[in-house]
Amino acid sequence: MEQKSFFRGALILSIAGIISKVLGAIYRIPFARLVGDEGVGLYQMAYPFYTMILAVSTAGIPLAISKLVAERHFQKDENAIKRVFWLSMSLLLITGTLASFGLYYSADVIAINILKEPRAALSLKAIAPAILFTSAMSTLRGYFQGFQTMTPTALSQVFEQMVRVTTVFLAAFYLLPLGVEYAAAGATFGAASGGFAGLVLLWIIFIWNNRKKNNIYLRNDNLSARETSWDIIKQIIYLAIPISIGGLVLPLMQTMDTFLVPLRLQAAGFTTQEATGLYGQLSGMAGAIINLPFIITTALAASLVPAVADSLASGRENAIRGQFSSAMLLAIIIVLPATVGLLVLAEPISQLLYDEPAAGIPLAWLAPAVLAVGIYQTSTGTLQGLGKPVIPVISLLIGALIKGGLTFVLTAIPSMGIKGAALATVIGFMVAALRNLYIVTNLVTFKWFKFNDHLLKPIISVIIMGFSVLASYNKLLTIGVKEEISTLTAIAIGGSVYFLVLILIGGIKAQDIKRVPGIGNKLASILNKLKLARD
Repeated sequence: MEQKSFFRGALILSIAGIISKVLGAIYRIPFARLVGDEGVGLYQMAYPFYTMILAVSTAGIPLAISKLVAERHFQKDENAIKRVFWLSMSLLLITGTLASFGLYYSADVIAINILKEPRAALSLKAIAPAILFTSAMSTLRGYFQGFQTMTPTALSQVFEQMVRVTTVFLAAFYLLPLGVEYAAAGATFGAASGGFAGLVLLWIIFIWNNRKKNNIYLRNDNLSARETSWDIIKQIIYLAIPISIGGLVLPLMQTMDTFLVPLRLQAAGFTTQEATGLYGQLSGMAGAIINLPFIITTALAASLVPAVADSLASGRENAIRGQFSSAMLLAIIIVLPATVGLLVLAEPISQLLYDEPAAGIPLAWLAPAVLAVGIYQTSTGTLQGLGKPVIPVISLLIGALIKGGLTFVLTAIPSMGIKGAALATVIGFMVAALRNLYIVTNLVTFKWFKFNDHLLKPIISVIIMGFSVLASYNKLLTIGVKEEISTLTAIAIGGSVYFLVLILIGGIKAQDIKRVPGIGNKLASILNKLKLARD
């Protein structure tokens, strides 16, 4: 039941993430076509600062809440759970308000002196209110996730994205005649309107949920009697600060790219406009595609934190090892084919989505980052659940330093250019992932790793998939099928071949399929009758 609950949470968040990403693609693709590379570049310039400030003010506290609530839920201490929630909410409302005002009033200074692009100030101001709304919303998400209840988070993600997409469409329609910078600012304001909508929905669920289960939990006030508010705050800070610093590193890397990549491209001989366009291809186009597989690994990491914390609180070391092993298996099964697929079909995918085949160049070079980040996220969730949030931070800091140095050197080489920036990102994340993986293995022992399941079978399947994708794509083109249809068909064939081969060689077993909530047992039964899945 524990494994099934863990998979259920990951599945719910994954489905919500997929829906959110699909909705996101609805506005990103026409927005990119409408405003071009330059507009996408202006739009992307605001987001690294937003995510960086959000990381400082909020990133660690939701995961801290998730872990602390899971521990107190195991102890059935209702009062302690409430105190964790309200203290966390108070902290985030204060920091979120300060951060929102700080970004708004410093927007012009950032745009002129750091970004060297005054037009980006409008986007920075438009996105500032989102920090406050997201701060409060993330507290509620952490609270629900502590109970391993992922549905409220999933619903709020979808609703938030729906409102965001609506805002972007309206902004593009009404503001584009005023200039590309106004259209970009309107698009970034979607983060604020979406955040507010998601917050309202979560509050409604929170109030309804508390009224419904007033007497469900057994009261055990022993822990509450021993804990002062300051004790809880110290625990939140101990967990939140390292996670926040870790959350800060990624947007810092993006911010570094915002001004470093265009400048180093100019040093390589590109004009300012060309450099901005290439940065738009790397960050706004290739980066958006690369982020898609992380829907599942992000959901895995979020589910791992409370699940591992609960197992740790009850002293079940074997359960922790099993959770990590299962999560890594699922992560590898997802990110490995995504990496290869994006690598071999980079230009056709960029043509299909953005009508910009040139974006396929940075996409192909950036594709291995999917594998690296997937491993990093999954191992990070385990480490955070084990109460060791500092380790992933150090791993990512080391990776960021390596990435920064390589970006500075490689991007300025004329023969590398934007490819150098992408390669630097891949190497930086790979270093962080491998360090994390090494430490987790030492903590849970090497018994989690199964050579055939975690490595050999996925590699065999993905090699066959890669050849089938290339063969089907080229064959369809030679018989006169349109490029867009050929791309979509090749992707569908590749995915089908990969999972079919994986099932046939035992990479996915019937017992794994049964863990999928709702349809697992029926699907496993069908595959058993067809003699496709092994027990």
